[in-house]
Amino acid sequence: MTAATATRERFRRLEAFADGRLGLVLVFVWGFAEATVWPIIPDVIVGLLALVMPCRAVRLFVAMTAGAVAGSAVLWVASIVAPEAVHAMLLALPGIHPPMLADAAAAVAGGDPLSMAQLGPGTPLKVYTWAWAVGPGVPTPLVAGVILNRIARVGPVVLVMAILGSAAPAFLRRFDRLVLAVYAVAYVALYAVYWS
Repeated sequence: MTAATATRERFRRLEAFADGRLGLVLVFVWGFAEATVWPIIPDVIVGLLALVMPCRAVRLFVAMTAGAVAGSAVLWVASIVAPEAVHAMLLALPGIHPPMLADAAAAVAGGDPLSMAQLGPGTPLKVYTWAWAVGPGVPTPLVAGVILNRIARVGPVVLVMAILGSAAPAFLRRFDRLVLAVYAVAYVALYAVYWS
């Protein structure tokens, strides 16, 4: 097998994963986990899969958002039942600190779902969910806030990756190792800065 054939085969496997049920399950689970306790946002995986299989970007984004809504619902209930325990759990996660919790509580105090929409790195969704549970408390606007948060925070990454994947599929296949390495290094650097 030549190097070019091996590269095409690797890329085909990644495409099949992005196109299949396992890809949807992974992004749903990642969205759920990040909305509760996982510290790495799902755009890491959804962006990669959208880059590899741009025609499935919307489907992957919807699955990730559904996971985020489900995870936020679980965290909301936990925060209603045991707010101090959830507060302590959040503070034990990297990148979350007391001023962030206070700022999120102030932001959502009015009960406006738009207060959870945020572009770029910033306050994790789980912090907004906890703040919503101990503040406004009403679940229906929280669901809207979670969806708006995912659209504003993860949507641009998915859109850019899908555009790049559509514009340069031959480049991606030819330089898959380089693309994956750059993608991984970019996220490692982002989190190193964000968590410091």
